[in-house]
Amino acid sequence: TCRLWNLSIASVLALTLSNVFLTVRLLHSGDCNQYGSQVEEGVSMVPRAPILTPATCLEYVLAESLANSTDKAVFSGLDLRLGRWDTRRLYKIFDYAVVGERFPDLSDTYSVCLATQSSLEKIYSLVQVAHHWSGPISTAIFAAGNDELYLVQIYLSYLRACFRPIRERVSFHLVLPRERAPTHLKSVHVSDFTKFDCAKPEATLNDLLKLRKADTSKWRIKNPYPQNHLRNVARKGCQGGYVFLTDVDIVPSVSFAEQLDKFLRKQKPHHLTAFVVPTYELDERVRFPRNKTDLIRLANKGLARPFHHKVFIYNQFATNFSR
Repeated sequence: TCRLWNLSIASVLALTLSNVFLTVRLLHSGDCNQYGSQVEEGVSMVPRAPILTPATCLEYVLAESLANSTDKAVFSGLDLRLGRWDTRRLYKIFDYAVVGERFPDLSDTYSVCLATQSSLEKIYSLVQVAHHWSGPISTAIFAAGNDELYLVQIYLSYLRACFRPIRERVSFHLVLPRERAPTHLKSVHVSDFTKFDCAKPEATLNDLLKLRKADTSKWRIKNPYPQNHLRNVARKGCQGGYVFLTDVDIVPSVSFAEQLDKFLRKQKPHHLTAFVVPTYELDERVRFPRNKTDLIRLANKGLARPFHHKVFIYNQFATNFSR
């Protein structure tokens, strides 16, 4: 009996240690490389790739240099007296305020376009989105007041200077509220947005947000964010036959644009058809899943769960996660 008892205890201990070891390996996978600040001598003082954020552990490559003489601030030459009003004249809209360098060609190549929207606070997420989605991206961004518009100018200019996928794939549409409409554009010089560290898009944005005026922040809190307006602006900015509508902090899978394009081209045309794409939340410690097998493994470990599962699961009933 004592021998059986000792053997049972030893087996339990071995199993426990094995589970701990596997969990540690899962949380610190070697596939999620951490890049240092390696600089090519004589080329650029910007690291080739940043230290990745643990939330998604995505890889992205920085521009060769921020000293490109063709770079200029976004919205240069934009006349705020123009633009179009929405039907209730609550918001003024500037379609294609910034056009991605390859956006027209990508719109011809892909049958599907990613449409997204954002306020200034979350636009840093677009870095990860643009590095996973290789097709055209139509983005509507909201700005209230002269100070916030100026910060949007600087940050979008920074993103375009630092990240080629954003400069090439993303077109931006600007939405301004009538109640706090900017009256003028400030002069922005290249040095205003090239002084920031390309390896830290989120930290850079947080530093810029400190410059936003207190009354602008108060106005934003008191007034509703026009999410549906922005979604419609972004959706209408897509040129393909299909639109993948999502929020800016939802990161698509690697090669999802190519796979979705191939899938949609095989479908027989139906009027007003919507395809539901399952969305998951990841534990901040794990790497981004490469495929469905990885995602299922994370879900079984409790490291991935359906989006807003704890917030409001009823919103997700259109998605059959069991499949």
